[in-house]
Amino acid sequence: MSHAVFIDWLTASQYHPNGGLPVLVGGLNVFYDSRGIPRTERSCSAPVLGSFDTTVRIKCDGFRVCLSGNVGRFGRQDNLFNLDWEGTQRAANRILAANGLPAFTGPGLLFDGTGVAETARQDEICSGAKVSRLDVTANFAAGSDAQARAVIRWIGSQAVSRCKRGQVGDESVWWANTRYMFKAYRKLAEMLAHGANSDEAVAAYCLRNGLVRVEIELKRRLLAELKMNDWDDITQEKLEAAYCDQTEILRRVDRSEEPDLLASIPSRSRAYAAAWLRGEDLSCLVSQATLYRHAKILKDYGLDVFQPRNVVSFPSRVTVIEMQPLEVPDWYELQSRLRAV
Repeated sequence: MSHAVFIDWLTASQYHPNGGLPVLVGGLNVFYDSRGIPRTERSCSAPVLGSFDTTVRIKCDGFRVCLSGNVGRFGRQDNLFNLDWEGTQRAANRILAANGLPAFTGPGLLFDGTGVAETARQDEICSGAKVSRLDVTANFAAGSDAQARAVIRWIGSQAVSRCKRGQVGDESVWWANTRYMFKAYRKLAEMLAHGANSDEAVAAYCLRNGLVRVEIELKRRLLAELKMNDWDDITQEKLEAAYCDQTEILRRVDRSEEPDLLASIPSRSRAYAAAWLRGEDLSCLVSQATLYRHAKILKDYGLDVFQPRNVVSFPSRVTVIEMQPLEVPDWYELQSRLRAV
């Protein structure tokens, strides 16, 4: 089955009130007070290694099972494309079973120490697995590597409210807050940085298509708001809808060339907007208090004057880059990229 939107990270846990599960930890952190007396202890998750230097982390204290990592990538050569939600569920439970732990389930089921499921009794608590992080991802074709760089620069010039921003040249850009994280980057550069060979088919595919990956990390708060923090409440359709909503930036229209843009801006802020549109750095022209006051107003018009305006002198020729969602090509088989065990 081909799918354009897939999962690149899962963090989930489930409490089993019956206990009796194998203890699996990677160590113990002990916290001491100022007099050197140990006060609290916290177990660390254990790394589980797979083929092609892949890793996920698992922790079980006998009652609570925790799993975190790119479970669809585990044991595979690359993650150019990955699994949908149902495939991710199966992959996560397969990893748990391989380590002697019960599968993640919805509410109403309990597992005894042997991993056998039984219906929960009324006096026992079994709320099912809870998901605290999901990275939802899609690949887009910009048409060439040069155009992929241009796309990253354009995305970096956009304004996202109530988020902290970061950017590394024309390779990646991201915004983050306590609810979600938006990431866009050139997949070819990321693969080469992690040791991929530029002659490999996947690297050539990224170069030929100018592949830009856009990821949305759904954190605990947003998952709860979307009612997707319970294992059984998540569906592929919900994830695709959340992805579409959080990637609104990709569907924005550049208003900087609209003839009526300046006219629509309040007169007190119009001169500052015009200066920024010309590529001037407002922080060198006005005081910080004035800059913050007008920046708040201009943000409602799609202008983030805190970010440098992407203005470059060029001949009178405009190129429109239309990114297309990429689906799994016929030659790329998810299962065939698993190393035979």
